[in-house]
Amino acid sequence: MTAAGKPYRSIDTPAPDATHEIARKLRALCAGIGAESFHLCFLDGVTERHLIPCIDSAFPGELSQTRTLLGRLPWRFADIAADASHPFWWGENPPEDFAQLFCERIPSMEDGVGIALPLSTEHRRLGVVFFIGRTLKVEPQALLDTHSACHALFSALAELYPDTDEAPVPAISKRELQCLKLTANGLTSEDIARRLGLSVHTANQYLASTTQKLNAVNRIHAVAKALRIGLID
Repeated sequence: MTAAGKPYRSIDTPAPDATHEIARKLRALCAGIGAESFHLCFLDGVTERHLIPCIDSAFPGELSQTRTLLGRLPWRFADIAADASHPFWWGENPPEDFAQLFCERIPSMEDGVGIALPLSTEHRRLGVVFFIGRTLKVEPQALLDTHSACHALFSALAELYPDTDEAPVPAISKRELQCLKLTANGLTSEDIARRLGLSVHTANQYLASTTQKLNAVNRIHAVAKALRIGLID
């Protein structure tokens, strides 16, 4: 699978090395169970849960499949996953030896095979990681080991990027918000630069600054956080 577009961060503002290492380890877990891509999301909200894309196999870029995947999930999947600790499965029937595990099927997911693993930290930060491929070959113990490893990696990621609600958000300039709003509308850095009469480098600097201020992993994560706390609509 290839990335849908350019990396969200400019080369002048690389993602933290720790985040790259977490992504590398998730890629290794992905390959270990025969999956072709992973998609890790934060699970936010109280009265209404929603999944916020965080990192995937193309980090520091983003796979187009991530947004497609979240758009195809069954209604209220986020609410169900928030209270679950067992794996979810779609596609081919799981192997017979999975009968010893409670593994819930996700309906209405048509292409390929996938596993969704609910995640949580000791401070009740929630998330879900999806592993997707044309075929998955994973034994029950390997799945349990993968789930445990994902919990540890998610906890490490959550420490790097704490929830914006936990602390005041630094002041974000009007121009930074303009760039973020246009990103939310699907515009690239080049599009934003043309729209606002900026150089591409300057547009990337505004977006990198906003991403840093929101303590987000990448631009799409920054957009999701800004929407949730009302900075943009």
